Amino acid sequence: MPRKVIISVGSDMNLPRGWEAVEDLAAIVVTRSDAETAAALADADALFLWNFDSRILQKTGVPANLTWIHTPSLGVDAFMTEAVVRSPVVVSNTRGVFERPMAEYVLGLMLAIAKDFRTTFDNQKRREWNWRQVRAIAGHTVALVGPGAIGAQIHNILTAVGYEVHSFGRRRIELSEVFGSVLPVSELTDYLPRMDTVVLALPLTNETRGFMHAQRLNRMKPGATLINIGRGDLVDEDALLESVTRGTLGMAALDVFAQEPLPATHPFWSSDRVIVSPHMSGDTVGYREHLFRQFATNLERWCGGLPLQNVIDKTKFGFDR
Repeated sequence: MPRKVIISVGSDMNLPRGWEAVEDLAAIVVTRSDAETAAALADADALFLWNFDSRILQKTGVPANLTWIHTPSLGVDAFMTEAVVRSPVVVSNTRGVFERPMAEYVLGLMLAIAKDFRTTFDNQKRREWNWRQVRAIAGHTVALVGPGAIGAQIHNILTAVGYEVHSFGRRRIELSEVFGSVLPVSELTDYLPRMDTVVLALPLTNETRGFMHAQRLNRMKPGATLINIGRGDLVDEDALLESVTRGTLGMAALDVFAQEPLPATHPFWSSDRVIVSPHMSGDTVGYREHLFRQFATNLERWCGGLPLQNVIDKTKFGFDR
């Protein structure tokens, strides 16, 4: 009897063309609501969360038969509950699709801010010839927080064009092939007054939630920029809003938020010192097909009893197993 695999799809989402090929590998059940998913999960062996921000496992717990969860995202915080962490369920994510585009997005934001493109575009709409000076890249210092796969791509692309990048992680690494060296985040506070830009590329865990709190924001260099392409809950958004409102921070460029979509009434939308983008930094044309191919490859390995690719280390999520 083939093993049962749930593909959980949001009500307004579509699977990419050719997805039906995986029906030859297992008993595939596509669900489009939490109610459908919960019912199907009762005897499911695996779950593919195509709608990767689903909270279904927070509602159902971990079904007895479930042995594997796969997500098309890099982040797994949406479903990495204590029950999932404590269970023997294997969790895998998607890698090699988002990292480079996210790094390109960070570079684009930094160039747009340094060269004041927002004002240029606004002036063109008003047909105003507003000559002014803009900032250079040379000598611009960056604190990159999160030396993982995304951080590696950010480091490479920023240093390639001349930014001075200082990387911060969980522990000190004296010699890193990618980053040169990595400083512990315990030393970030000492560096913040000298950094022109802080880039957050951290995963969301119990340890990183609220990482950029008021104390750290207040230590940042006056006029500096904060860029967050990790998770919205890494930042104390109220403290950030206060900082940009009073002009302590020069700019904040945010692709992720504590509540998504960002409510239309949120003050971030109307702030001249905040760039808002709708969680799209890694999404390039054709990316959905790449995501599904990774799942299909892992599904074939799973059905064949081979080790899965891109398995997550669940011990990093702050629950004792």
